Amino acid sequence: MIREAYGLVDINATNEVVGKRILDIVIENALCDRSAILKFDPERQIFTVQYVLGSSDRRKPRPMPLANPPSFYFTTSKTDDVSPATELRAMLGVPYILWAFDAASGYALILGNQSEANVARPFEPDDRQVVEGALNVFTDIVQRARTEADLKKARIAVEEASATKSSFLANLSHELRTPLNAVIGFAEMLRDETFGPLGSSKYKQYADGIYSSGNHLLSLINDILDFSRLEAGKDPLHEEIMDLRHAAIAALTTVETAARTKDIAISIDIEEDAPLLLADARRVRQILINLMANSVKFTQPGGQVSVAAQIEADGGLLLSVSDNGIGIAPDDIPTALEPFGQVGSIYTRDQPGAGLGLPLCKALIERHEGSLFIQSELGRGTVINVRFPKRRVRWRNAARKTRSR
Repeated sequence: MIREAYGLVDINATNEVVGKRILDIVIENALCDRSAILKFDPERQIFTVQYVLGSSDRRKPRPMPLANPPSFYFTTSKTDDVSPATELRAMLGVPYILWAFDAASGYALILGNQSEANVARPFEPDDRQVVEGALNVFTDIVQRARTEADLKKARIAVEEASATKSSFLANLSHELRTPLNAVIGFAEMLRDETFGPLGSSKYKQYADGIYSSGNHLLSLINDILDFSRLEAGKDPLHEEIMDLRHAAIAALTTVETAARTKDIAISIDIEEDAPLLLADARRVRQILINLMANSVKFTQPGGQVSVAAQIEADGGLLLSVSDNGIGIAPDDIPTALEPFGQVGSIYTRDQPGAGLGLPLCKALIERHEGSLFIQSELGRGTVINVRFPKRRVRWRNAARKTRSR
């Protein structure tokens, strides 16, 4: 009986359907006349019937007060008509009952017979396993259904909050970029003295500071806008066959000024005849720029940054950006990959940025069905690996593909 009842745990049905099916199993296997599942109301100290089945008496059990319900109880022909026997017998209107109550859930299961002759033997203490087992199945299913409903509500709430946040960030970014571009443009004109000398050289220095700070702020706003678009799924990929080496060289021109200032050497270790990629070329360049800029930022003067690519055993392409910089503690890597996550240390505390570089790269590569993972050690450097799946690799010719195998 219990084995058959536990088979109901994984069915997708309402509590009413499950409850009545359990009562069917109970009546069929325990050979009882009536059976009911009840719910305890602690404020009113009464039990109300949730589901009931039985052939001998179709009268629905009425709500019954029971101040101190026992967890298990049964009656026989030798049981006196005293509490709680009196109340439990009245629930089903039969003299012989078998009862189990789960105080945690508030549910109870009661079985009843008109006569002890209806069964092979009278109810006894060993029946506790049967009645409690059937009740536990029902309470387990009720709890599971309630938990799944709560999780669904929580998931919907999180998704709605995320959508609202992404929409807010996107709208705010658009509103900020328009006046900021004007500030940058005017600062550039003042810095370059487009309409003639400014007078004091201090004005030109200030204009240069406004221009640099404005561009930095614009870069952060663009990152926020990109990330919010990706989160909202509103930034489709524009795929094409692209050359990864050319993309790396183009990215290098963007970061080489910062690298030169810190005397950091950047090498591109990608073969000229390396396989091509089916990808969004602009987004791949963005990944490379962010990763290379990140390595330059966290590598001390005189250090090295390397960009490499190789075909893996399963045919996928692994792009790696490595440095010998300050590194990241293994426990801090998950934080570094979280949006706006800042890994705090005496080396990174004064570094500018919103903490979106790595999360943005991760989101972009995941849009390409790939993955990003980090290998790092404090004081020894970092390797950031970006993996493109096999289906995005395009070989230049069959002979090259054969040699790589």
